[in-house]
Amino acid sequence: MVNYYDILEVHYEVSTEELKRSFRTLIKKYHPDIHGQNKLWAETKTKTIIQAYKTLANSTSREHYNRQYRHLLQTKNRQIPPKKTATTSASDDGLQGHIRIVFTDLLNGRFQQAIKNYERLLKDYAGIDFFLFFNKRDYIDCKFLLAEAYEKLEKYDTAINLYELILERGKGDTHRNHLLHEIKERIRNIYCRNLARNTTPEKALGYYEKVLRLNLYKNENAFLYKKIAECYLKLHEYENALQHLTIALTLKPNLQGAHKLKIKLKQHIPNFAI
Repeated sequence: MVNYYDILEVHYEVSTEELKRSFRTLIKKYHPDIHGQNKLWAETKTKTIIQAYKTLANSTSREHYNRQYRHLLQTKNRQIPPKKTATTSASDDGLQGHIRIVFTDLLNGRFQQAIKNYERLLKDYAGIDFFLFFNKRDYIDCKFLLAEAYEKLEKYDTAINLYELILERGKGDTHRNHLLHEIKERIRNIYCRNLARNTTPEKALGYYEKVLRLNLYKNENAFLYKKIAECYLKLHEYENALQHLTIALTLKPNLQGAHKLKIKLKQHIPNFAI
C-alpha cells in the first residue's frame, strides 16, 4: 500500500489546510520544469503527489483510505523486528548513508560520481541489495535514475539489468504505470537501437525476443517480428523468415519495409504467397 501521508510529508491527523499547504510546497519543489535532466522522474513524482492529495483532500476517499492505512499499521505492529547487535546496527546505518549519497548525486545530475560510489558499494557490500533500505517509492526512483545514468554513459547491459529489476519490483503498482511503461520503452530502445544493430543475427534474435516478452503495443510487435524475419533471412533460414514476416503483416498490413523483405524472400521461396 502506498503511504500517502509519507508522500505529502504530513502526519496522520493533518488538517485540510495543512494538507493543502504541504501539497503546494511539494508541487513547487518537484515541478518537472526545474529538474532538467531528471524531468521524467519529477513528472512521475508530481503525479504521485497529486494522486495522494486528491485522495486525502476528499473526506469520503480519505475515510476509505484511512481504514486501509490503519489495517496496515496494525499488521506492522504485530511483526516483531529481528534483534540487531550494536555492530550490525551501526553498519546498516553507515550503508544507508552511503546509498543516500548515491541517490542525492543522481537527483542532482552527478551521474559519474553516483556510479563511482555505487560501484564501490557493490565491492564493499557484495551480495547485499542495499536499495532495500529505502521504501518502495525511493527504491524505484533511485534504481531508475541509476539505470538512466548507465544508459547515458552507454553501459547498456547494466542499464538493462536495472530497468528489468524495476519492472519486477513495480508489478501491481498502479500509481507507477506511466513510469513502468517508460521503462519498457527504454528497454526496447536499448535492445533494438543500441545492441541488436551492432551484433550478429543470432544475438539480435535473442534481443528482439526479449523485447517481445515486454507485451508492447501491436504496432511495436509488428516491427519486432519484421526485424526477426530480417535476422532469419541473413541466417538463410527462409521459412522462419517467412513465418515471422507473416505474423508482422497480420499485426500491421501496411508495415514499412515489408515489401523489400518480400522481394528478397521471393528469390529463395519462389512459390510463396503473402
